Amino acid sequence: MKLKKQTTADAVKNQFSALINDSLGDLSQIIEEFSTFENANENSMIFVLSPKLFGAALNSKAQTVIAPAKAKDWWTENGGSKTVLLSPNPELAAREVKTHLVFPTPFKAAFQGVHPTAVVAESAELSIGVTVGPHAIIGENCRIGEGSFIGTNAVVEENVTIGNHTTIHPLAYIGHSCQVGNNCEVMPSAIVGSEGYGYAHDHLGNHYRIPHTGKVILEDDVHIGAATAIDRGTMDDTVIGQGTKIDNQCHLAHNVEVGRNGLITAQFVTAGSAKIGNNFICGGKSIVAGHTKVGDNVSLAGLSVITKDWDKPGQFGGYPLQPVKDFLKTKSTMVHLVQMRKQLNQLMKKVFPEGDA
Repeated sequence: MKLKKQTTADAVKNQFSALINDSLGDLSQIIEEFSTFENANENSMIFVLSPKLFGAALNSKAQTVIAPAKAKDWWTENGGSKTVLLSPNPELAAREVKTHLVFPTPFKAAFQGVHPTAVVAESAELSIGVTVGPHAIIGENCRIGEGSFIGTNAVVEENVTIGNHTTIHPLAYIGHSCQVGNNCEVMPSAIVGSEGYGYAHDHLGNHYRIPHTGKVILEDDVHIGAATAIDRGTMDDTVIGQGTKIDNQCHLAHNVEVGRNGLITAQFVTAGSAKIGNNFICGGKSIVAGHTKVGDNVSLAGLSVITKDWDKPGQFGGYPLQPVKDFLKTKSTMVHLVQMRKQLNQLMKKVFPEGDA
């Protein structure tokens, strides 16, 4: 990944001094790109996020490394052959360096303002620095905050409010009356504010769609992954709390509430009216049943299911839910059940010979 322009290790250290607090080696080392260990060249920078990777970093051709503080001993033991920028949080340092030194997405770099093919309602209010891409649609009475970006073929229906410096990627959909905060990101093909799944029924078994008049509220710093669908509320609103990051291909049903700073990974599903607390973390394909309440600081292993109210903080897994240590033991036992059953039958025959049981 090429940088916007060539730089040096010393310049990186100075620019990101809040996250890089020490250095080792030649700070005049040129940096032209970020790279994986395997594909690096002399002017590459690589990121060592764990001491376990020190050996791989040593074998890499890259001469500049961002690494944790423990790299001091490793550097000394191996003759100080590389330039090392030390960080107490190398993962965050890598994020900041990449964010600021690499070009943004090509379309955003190439185009600013409202594209001639975009359809923007006369009553819509676009603040300073808003970009609206080709064939995007902005509905009546929308308000788009300063520096926000609406991508190609994105649809923002009427009465939507979008905050400052928010990115709505191409082909995303923001339904009418929804609210998107500051510094949010809605990835391609994501749907925010679709109609929830709800029907009334008559005595003949016919089903009639119930209009959903609530909205979706994304608070500040929320990320919505590609092809994720978030339904609007039936009456009240669906709310995603500040700082929560939702992965691709998730579904959050009507009237769901998710607290602050959650990490929700791919194919997570909730049914309607689930209430999930702050700092919720879940592995892929996890499920939270409808009308359940989940407390703060709950972490789920992948493929786990919550079927009833759960207020215990900690790490859990499985269905039914268990503490994660017990869940891992249960999973490892499952593969031996056939053999265990066979052995139990053999034992029963010895203990209770035929006719004696």
